[in-house]
Amino acid sequence: MEEILIHPKEHYLFRAKVIIPVTKPPIFSGCVEIKDQKIVGIYSYKELKQAPPKAKFIDLEDLVLFPALANVHTHLELSALRFRVLPSGSFINWLHQVIKKRETLTPVEMAESARFALLELWREGISILGDVGNTGITIPVLNESPLRGYFFEEILCFKGNIELKDRQSINGRVKTTYSAHSPYTVTPIMIQAIKSYTRKHKTPFMIHCAESQEEVDFLLRGEGPLVNLLVSRRKWDESITVKGFTPVSYLESLGVLDENTILVHCVHLTEDDLRILKKRNPIICLCPRSNLYTGAGIPKLPQLLACGLRVVLGTDSLASVDRLSIFEEIKILHSFYPEVSATELLLMATQRGAKALGFDGACELTEGSTPDLLAISLSFPLTEDPEKALIEFIRAEKKIVYRIHA
Repeated sequence: MEEILIHPKEHYLFRAKVIIPVTKPPIFSGCVEIKDQKIVGIYSYKELKQAPPKAKFIDLEDLVLFPALANVHTHLELSALRFRVLPSGSFINWLHQVIKKRETLTPVEMAESARFALLELWREGISILGDVGNTGITIPVLNESPLRGYFFEEILCFKGNIELKDRQSINGRVKTTYSAHSPYTVTPIMIQAIKSYTRKHKTPFMIHCAESQEEVDFLLRGEGPLVNLLVSRRKWDESITVKGFTPVSYLESLGVLDENTILVHCVHLTEDDLRILKKRNPIICLCPRSNLYTGAGIPKLPQLLACGLRVVLGTDSLASVDRLSIFEEIKILHSFYPEVSATELLLMATQRGAKALGFDGACELTEGSTPDLLAISLSFPLTEDPEKALIEFIRAEKKIVYRIHA
C-alpha cells in the first residue's frame, strides 16, 4: 500500500472507476476535487468539461474511492495472543485461555505485537481508533502512529476502589480517558465513578455489556462460572449482591446509560433491554466476528436498528479475531442480516463510528471534509446499479492500494 499526501495550497483532481461517498449513491467514473486540503467537489467525470486550471490530475483507473474507516473497539495490548487462543463454543473457556496465556507475555512482546497491529490497522484502512488497555503499554506505540482516536484505560476492580487521576492526551491526535471492563469485573460504585469522570471530562464512557450468557447468569442469579472465576482469582467481594438484573437493566439502575455511553457487544438482550436502550440512546458497538469466535453468539442488529440506536463497529482484539478488519465485520453482518441495507452497514464503519468517539467530520467523503480516503481494488467489477453495487462492494475481496490523506 502506498500513500498519497495532500499538500496545503495544492489543487488535485482524482478520477476513479467508482466513488462511494456512503452518504450518497455511488458515482461511476467519478471525480473528487481537493483544494487547500479540503474536498471541494464530488461529481461524475462526464460533468467535467475540462480539468480545473493548474489542478494535478490523478487517474486511479479501475480503483474504488471510499472514506477511511473507524474501529471503535479493540485491545492492542492483546495482539501477541494472535493464533494462541483457540476459538471456542464456550465464552468462559475462551476467557480462561486469554487469562492464562496473557500471563506468559512479556512487556516487550506485548509492545512489539501492538506496534505490528497498529501497522495492520493502517493498512486495513483505519483512521479513527478506540484502543482499550489495562497496562498503558500501547501508549508509546499510539504516540508514534498516524491514527487518531482514544486510549481507554480499562478498570477491572470487583474488590475495593481505584483512584481516578486526570488523564492527558497522548498527543494532538489521541485522547485518553477511563473505561469500565464489564458489570461482572467492576464494583457498582466504581462503574458510577468512571461514568462520573467521563461526564466531567466530556469523554465517551465505554463498557462491555451483555456479551455472553455467563454474564447474564451472573447478574440474574449471582452465580455461575464467572463467580467461580472471581473467587479463584481472589477478586470476589461477597458484600456485593447483584441479582435479578440483566446487564442492561443493571447499568440502567446505576444511572450510567446515556447518549455518551458506548456499550460493546450487546449480544444477549431482552425486549425490556431494548426498551431501555431506546429510551437512553447509548451507542452500540458490535464486534460480530469476535462474538462468533468466543461462542457468545451474534448480535441482534435488526432489532437494534429498529429502536433507532446508533450502531458502530469494532474488531475487538487479536485474541478473538484473525484480522483487525472492519470490512470483514461488515461482511459477516451482511451474511447474517442481508435485509439490513448496505448503506446502513457502511455508515456504521465510517462517519458514525468516528462520531461515536467524538471525531465529527472524520471518515467522510463529503464536500468540505478533510481528505482521508482509500483507493481500493476489488476482486470483481461492480454492477452499475447503485444498490447492487454497494452489496457487491461489501462482498468483494478488497485490497487497499493507496491511502490519500492530508
